[in-house]
Amino acid sequence: MSKKATLYEDVDGTTFEVGLPLTSNVDLEGITKELGVPTYVDMGYFPMKCAAVSIWAALNASQLHERYPEAFEKRVSKKPIPVLLFGGGAVKMHCEHANGTGVLSRAIKDTDFIVPKKHGLDFYRLLLSMDKAFGTRYKSFSTKSDRLFNALRHGDRYRVRTIEGSTDEGVPVVGVMDVLCDHINLRHNIEIKDAFKKHRENLYTIGLEYLILTKVQFITDFPKEKVERLKDYEQEFRILSYPYYKGDSVVLGMEEKDVKDVCAIFLGHSIGEGKEEIDPKKMMRVLRKDQKFALTATLNLENLAEKPDVLKRWLRGTDASTVTDRIKTLLQRLPAVDKKWDRPWWNTAVETPIIE
Repeated sequence: MSKKATLYEDVDGTTFEVGLPLTSNVDLEGITKELGVPTYVDMGYFPMKCAAVSIWAALNASQLHERYPEAFEKRVSKKPIPVLLFGGGAVKMHCEHANGTGVLSRAIKDTDFIVPKKHGLDFYRLLLSMDKAFGTRYKSFSTKSDRLFNALRHGDRYRVRTIEGSTDEGVPVVGVMDVLCDHINLRHNIEIKDAFKKHRENLYTIGLEYLILTKVQFITDFPKEKVERLKDYEQEFRILSYPYYKGDSVVLGMEEKDVKDVCAIFLGHSIGEGKEEIDPKKMMRVLRKDQKFALTATLNLENLAEKPDVLKRWLRGTDASTVTDRIKTLLQRLPAVDKKWDRPWWNTAVETPIIE
């Protein structure tokens, strides 16, 4: 008799189950080759495998009802859905050092997606039928609270439950996936609409420049009286050099996972305007319109450039110098901010999704 695993039991008693073992009936090698995914991307890693299948399905959305009629009764979308990765999954697409046993590789629970708002509902519905077409490894489902969450966001954001991986015993591990639309609203708001036009060129991600911006947007304050706690966890490197803030708090920048991702990007990509280079002009176009965001971004980047010893936790030889030199070169091209704030200049009330 086949085994079943309970993924979730809803408040109304509805139970979401899946048969074991999990199944997959996709030609992953064929999909990654068709998409042009770099060979260094570790497709044995569960989240990246799911990401590749989801991207391929979205780009073939207009034909899925013909190829998989048992899963899709009607056309998912009249046109391909240009879904993009951001977060740790996007870093792995661009950076060899962030994959496998690379020096800057780190675990991610799932992948973070953003789609044009006009395609948001189509992609959401696609995710809910993935398992019927491609196997139970790609199962997603929506709980009662998820559906309420989605309804209240009016198409700006969707939430689904997905299988993030499995235990050594083969039991599925379920997590929450946020699908954002048009913009990434974190500590600062980042409009990325123009990135959808270059989805293949940018390896189905928001692109290096927007990817850096989503990482260096993180900022918060922290009581001075509790700074010793940061030292206990070796997190004092996050304290940003900004003496103008109110006297009882310090300002904290990126978390360690984001520092590693930013290092991976700068280690693998030079500053310039060519393909797979970090283009200062693209970042300038965003930051010169928003002084508050520009301040946060430059503080985080300066913090890395000024603390090479922190980078040497992961980087060896000249790699730390390569990263700091490239950050300094970029900083010379970014806008200087003269205005000084002694209170939060970032979004404090925003509902920030967990970005891996």
